[in-house]
Amino acid sequence: MREFYDIVQAATDEQRHELGELVGSGFGGQPDTLCDHIKYLRAGTIGQLFWQASWKQVVTDVADHVGIDWLALLSGRHWQELPTEEIEAAVVAKLFHDMFDQLSPDQQQKVVMEMHRHGDDSRLEALFLGGGAMAAAKMSGFGVYLMASTVLGGLTNVMGLTLPFAVYIGMSQAIALVLGPVGWAALASGIVWTLNQPNWERLTLGVVYVSLLRNNGIFEATG
Repeated sequence: MREFYDIVQAATDEQRHELGELVGSGFGGQPDTLCDHIKYLRAGTIGQLFWQASWKQVVTDVADHVGIDWLALLSGRHWQELPTEEIEAAVVAKLFHDMFDQLSPDQQQKVVMEMHRHGDDSRLEALFLGGGAMAAAKMSGFGVYLMASTVLGGLTNVMGLTLPFAVYIGMSQAIALVLGPVGWAALASGIVWTLNQPNWERLTLGVVYVSLLRNNGIFEATG
């Protein structure tokens, strides 16, 4: 779990607190505490005592659970060659496209138009309307950040999590404007239903938030 530890250690106190809220850590947001809680979520009360796997393995397990296209992601590579952040981005992209694909073509176009009001960037339309999940996962950190914030906004809304921070930018706002609160909740409910179990929901939120942290600086530089 060294990789996870280093990421949360480099995060701000506020970001660690937010991550703790997302994964349901009841003992604070210190790096050691968050590492232990991730182990608990993945391996259980007894299993966590013997859990020696990496953060990359946790992300891989979440990727298996949400059903990413491994063949497309690997592209002839071995799992050992994959950077963890690529697997995180693939999870984010799969969840994002599962949500976005539920929209009608007309709704998708309205969302893209709404997005252009927040920032006229030609990459947005390519991200939202073109290609599959794996194509989106390989886009810039800017695109991954937009997807991660959208997925996070949808899932936390459905799960009833109220967090003291504003990462729900652009796309989340645009979908809410097009569909309304009820439609937005229904859209994300399908994703929560497929996750099936509370621990997987929390682990998935953790993976999405870590991906958002990785790409936060890229977004700020781009925006």
